[in-house]
Amino acid sequence: MSSLPDSSSNRADISLEDFIADIATRPDSEAITSELDVLQSIYGDEAIRPWRPSQEVNGDKFHDPETIRYEVTLNLPSPHEDDTLRLLVSLPSKYPSESPPQLQLLSRYIGPFGVDSELFGSILRTFISVNGVDWTPDTVCVFDGLENVVERCVRWYEDRLSAQTANELLREDAKEHAAGEAEPAETVPRKNDNRVVEEPVSLPEGVVIYEAEPIVDRKSVFAGRACRITHPSQVPIILSYLLSDRRIAKAAHPVINAWRCTIGNTVHQGENFFFLTTTHLTFQTDNDDDTETAAGGRLAHLLQILDVDNVLVIVTRYWGGTLLGPDRFADFQFATSSDMRLSNLHRLLTAGAPRLQHQAFLRRPYAMPHRHASTFGLSDPTLLKTQGFINGQWLDAKDGGSIMVTNPATDQELATIPEMGVGETREAIEAAGNAFQTWRKTTAKYRHDLLLKFFALMNAHADDLARIITLENGKPLREAKGENVYSASFIEWFAEEALRTYGEHIPAASNAIRNVVIKQPIGVVSILTPWNFPSAMITRKLGPALAAGCTAVIKPPAETPFSALALVELARRAGFPDGVINIVTTQKNVAEVAKEMCENKIVKKISFTGSTPVAKLLYGLATTTMKKVSLEAGGNAPFIVFEDADIDKAVEGAIACKFRQSGQTCVCANRIYVQSSVYAEFASRLADRVAAFKVGNGLNDEITHGPLIHDRAVQKVETHVEDAVSKGAQVLVGGSRIEGAGQFFAPTVLSDVPANALINDEETFGPVAALVKFETEEEVIKLANNTDVGLAGYFFSKDVGRVWRVAEALEVGMVGTNTGVISQAVIPFGGVKESGLGREGGHGIDDYLNTKLIAFGI
Repeated sequence: MSSLPDSSSNRADISLEDFIADIATRPDSEAITSELDVLQSIYGDEAIRPWRPSQEVNGDKFHDPETIRYEVTLNLPSPHEDDTLRLLVSLPSKYPSESPPQLQLLSRYIGPFGVDSELFGSILRTFISVNGVDWTPDTVCVFDGLENVVERCVRWYEDRLSAQTANELLREDAKEHAAGEAEPAETVPRKNDNRVVEEPVSLPEGVVIYEAEPIVDRKSVFAGRACRITHPSQVPIILSYLLSDRRIAKAAHPVINAWRCTIGNTVHQGENFFFLTTTHLTFQTDNDDDTETAAGGRLAHLLQILDVDNVLVIVTRYWGGTLLGPDRFADFQFATSSDMRLSNLHRLLTAGAPRLQHQAFLRRPYAMPHRHASTFGLSDPTLLKTQGFINGQWLDAKDGGSIMVTNPATDQELATIPEMGVGETREAIEAAGNAFQTWRKTTAKYRHDLLLKFFALMNAHADDLARIITLENGKPLREAKGENVYSASFIEWFAEEALRTYGEHIPAASNAIRNVVIKQPIGVVSILTPWNFPSAMITRKLGPALAAGCTAVIKPPAETPFSALALVELARRAGFPDGVINIVTTQKNVAEVAKEMCENKIVKKISFTGSTPVAKLLYGLATTTMKKVSLEAGGNAPFIVFEDADIDKAVEGAIACKFRQSGQTCVCANRIYVQSSVYAEFASRLADRVAAFKVGNGLNDEITHGPLIHDRAVQKVETHVEDAVSKGAQVLVGGSRIEGAGQFFAPTVLSDVPANALINDEETFGPVAALVKFETEEEVIKLANNTDVGLAGYFFSKDVGRVWRVAEALEVGMVGTNTGVISQAVIPFGGVKESGLGREGGHGIDDYLNTKLIAFGI
């Protein structure tokens, strides 16, 4: 590839404004000028420069004097934002009606690397080959092409970064090996390290360092080391000793990823401990920016997993892992399979057993399981997280507070999570605010790709995610697997929606004005979710936020936090940068935390699913700073069976709608109205089906229905049933609490429920089907609408005219006609009246975007 001339000699002498005005004088140029206006608004005026039409490039004359040419200068996305690309855009005279644009790379270097012919040719083929951006006649597409080129250049650049680093290390090692003599230990200072080492450093007396078998992870190699210490003052000595090893000092990231020790009654953990005890040392901090080195992060949390005190862990990362391979560490003694066991590792670190230096105690590419992992029985124990997640770090509460989470089917403890407060919440919001400044500038295609990686990871870990849902929520494993599919579908849907956040051009009344509308991410989003769908309620909100370019702070329910934490772990593995997703866990501090999430000025949107009273409270808090809100509040869904309905189908619909999740869904039927002529038949068939349910621990294959979430939920169901019976209702099936361990209430069918029963006015949120008889269509419409809320409604009828009349008459946000299942990722999910504001799913991404008009005077 011959080099291109310096673009400074090729830029036109006219200003960009005059350049666009000159183009506007040409016939059929409105599409081109509008496109340039949009590029200006996105990249800025300084990024676009006109070119003279007769300039030579690569020795070839531009033969078509009608071709429009301009240069675009772009920054690479983070973490390479200091590197720029210069691109030449050529628009043939028949663009966009008949010909595509052409993009040409002007930069001879990207960072320190010279551009090769492969990359140059790849960019020239944009809009031509199947590997480029699709072009169709009458379509403007320069922006898509530019973003596509940037993505290609980033991939090319990162490949060379990794390869060059690795090859340099290999060459140095080869030279040292060829010399045939051991190199004496010496300290090799890091860049910007002003330490003066006067003599070799020795380990403190009694300290022995154990090295783990290295983990090879696509672009990196991770080496883990651990040792017991007796005082914080030993830490800088140990670090200096390690840096005296050239193998460590030459690593791309010789850093500490994680450590913890307790000296006396004081716990030291994280960077604060590091800087308190190593004031005369300077080290880098590894933020894992390439987001593809999950093995290092898992190894770094070894101590937290083992719950061991007085131990220091150091993780050293070497770039270019695929090229280096494990042979670089051939001097390590690998452990036998017995050393893989948790008990053996614990013994090595805590007991007085004999120690062998360089003993490898970690063989598999995962951290050892959390101490509660056996309770969960996961295939990948590292999905179990028991800490909050702020700015890419797993953290405990500052005051050490914790919340015990139990299995509602057994009342047994699962694990504990941090009882965080306002301080941690502010940190999470600030982290999200800082991350937003970079995340908002990422391309829709970049966010689309990360979301699809997230989606793929959810599918790959589907069994573990379902098991977590069942253990913390109680729903049967079959339902939990269904929830994971439903949850993942939001990530998939909004991955594609990221590419559909279209703007528009609005014709103006004046020829001197061009109206362009663009969509921009709203900012930091506070997400507050319920316990009944611990996974799907996260992704229904997080998916559109991430797709739109927003960052998030999530407060999951204290009853079911582990699904949310596992999802964040998968998102981290997928490559979402630090600070983009944050989680704060709390229970007793929930009022203060929610207030901070609603009133903090950094937050620009609230998304909540839960009860109507809490929704009203949060709505009031959000008004103090005029935040955008999405509120999906309580329901009291009517389920209507008309005399012309298919009764079998209606019974199946009632089973699916009323008893899914043991009646603990916001859209489940709460009042079942049956026309008098088919009332007895419907009641009998429904009671027979409900009597066959198997209630118990959701992990058992034969179980059809699990427990309620806690004792308060059981008490509410008991109250509703007792009230209805006291007013004349009859119990056909069930009707009482199931005694023993767990929070179980027998699936229940009540007949002859009077209109004044409490169950008709309040959402039961339990496995109780309350049957009410009606005579006419007008009567049942009045009954169905006699409530302050209106989330969902259902009815069964074969009469087409009635279907339209009733569907339009029901005062709800969603109607299921001849079906009891309406939830899907693609629909606008939400209610009317006091059931909330806004819509989620479907085109819900619009709630996470600001619409901006740009009126251009020409």
